Amino acid sequence: MSSTAIINNFSNTYSLKIASMQDVIRKLRSEDLKQGHCFMIFDENLPEDQAYYEYPDGNIQIEKLDKRNIEIPRQIVKVLNKSEAAIVRKAHGLNY
Repeated sequence: MSSTAIINNFSNTYSLKIASMQDVIRKLRSEDLKQGHCFMIFDENLPEDQAYYEYPDGNIQIEKLDKRNIEIPRQIVKVLNKSEAAIVRKAHGLNY
């Protein structure tokens, strides 16, 4: 098998695995939101102790986590407007 064929095979396999993982994430998100739960979206551009939280009503907020005690309610850092929320969904492949 040529090196090009090996690279193409690897690339195709990798792409299929990524697509499969994205499908699982979309399904989990859909189930969480349908059950009335929020869905946490990690983003490497946010500080380590923050994440996006999407709620069933479509709102997305940046919330700060306390890693020492996850029972403490999260602190709201920012409520995103509709345009900002759409950008986050698009960046993470979570468009409706």
